[in-house]
Amino acid sequence: MNITPIAHTYPAELEEKLLEIARLDAQLDATVPVTIREAVEDLLRVVNSYYSNKIEGNPTKPSDLLDLNDDSIEKKSKGLLEIKRHIEVQLKLNFKDNDPEEVTSQDFIRKIHEAFYDQCDSEELEVPNHDGSVIHRIEPGDYRTIDVIVGNHRPPKAEEVPAYMSWFSSEYKIKYLHGLRKYWAMAASHHRLAWIHPFLDGNGRVSRLFTDCFMRAIGLKSYGLWSMSRGFARSSELYYKHLAIADRARQGDSDGRGILSDNGLVSFTEYFIDVAIDQMTYFTNLLEPYKLEERINVYFQLRFSGGLFDPKTKKPLKKLPLEAKDIYKTLLYYGPHTRKELQERLQISERKLRDIISEMVKEQLILAPPKRQLHVLLSPRAVQVLFPYLFE
Repeated sequence: MNITPIAHTYPAELEEKLLEIARLDAQLDATVPVTIREAVEDLLRVVNSYYSNKIEGNPTKPSDLLDLNDDSIEKKSKGLLEIKRHIEVQLKLNFKDNDPEEVTSQDFIRKIHEAFYDQCDSEELEVPNHDGSVIHRIEPGDYRTIDVIVGNHRPPKAEEVPAYMSWFSSEYKIKYLHGLRKYWAMAASHHRLAWIHPFLDGNGRVSRLFTDCFMRAIGLKSYGLWSMSRGFARSSELYYKHLAIADRARQGDSDGRGILSDNGLVSFTEYFIDVAIDQMTYFTNLLEPYKLEERINVYFQLRFSGGLFDPKTKKPLKKLPLEAKDIYKTLLYYGPHTRKELQERLQISERKLRDIISEMVKEQLILAPPKRQLHVLLSPRAVQVLFPYLFE
């Protein structure tokens, strides 16, 4: 093909930043106890979905996320349904258990697209062409069959897409990426997939979901405890600017070997790595166990005193007994418990425990299926205290 998978050379300063990513990855992976990892990853799926869709113009506010799992709300907004669908796609794709060698395959990338659009209403599958004169239909999982224009970018012609995607699948196959190449490829593959623009719509979301999988596949063990989409969304103008820089044609013989600029790809790679370091640093500080425990104590003290307010209604949240804190911390730090185990560990009467659990379930603080172990949840209602600035 006439494009290259990574730049021919990268500056030494970027190699130093890759070492910082490796250090932060090990630190964050070791920081978060196994008992809370699943709850954090559940929350991060919401974070990932919120920010990835925000990049695409989704107007959902952080306070609206409280309605995500509220079954009493029959008609949710289009934006909220889009986020909910994005979360379900992450669960369906089961990033953690993906075969690393399949992540870059055409089948897998098409599966991402299909999973996102498969549950859409018919009208959501209709998109106009660039001048609005013709309506085209999205076919979930199928490559586009028409030529498109995306801003100033003219992606490859429709008939060229299968060949480009075959090239993509081969060049970024994990087993062929040795040494630093796999780290350069995490940024390069994100841009190249966006540049090819294989689908009629949804390419941005698919590219970011692909990158989530790719980051895990190359061995970043902490990925899932932090999110590239959050970093992209918080600097969306720079995100699009650097993608556009990487779209530039090669500027002479010293600017790479393909039709695209090596210097442009290096610029995007530096931006990508800086975003990764920023997000890893933020989440490492956020999830530091002692600081997290302090915020848990503050949250439940505020709930006990009636000092927290619903972000939507602005009314005080219902008070919780102080024992709720002990239940929450036990489940968070020691893992799932049965009701009997909690009763014995915390020396709480059966009736009182039942009443507290009922209130905590309503507040989405715990999951308590009948006759099964209780699990901790990271409720959107608690996020403003437990994870400050997460949705800002």
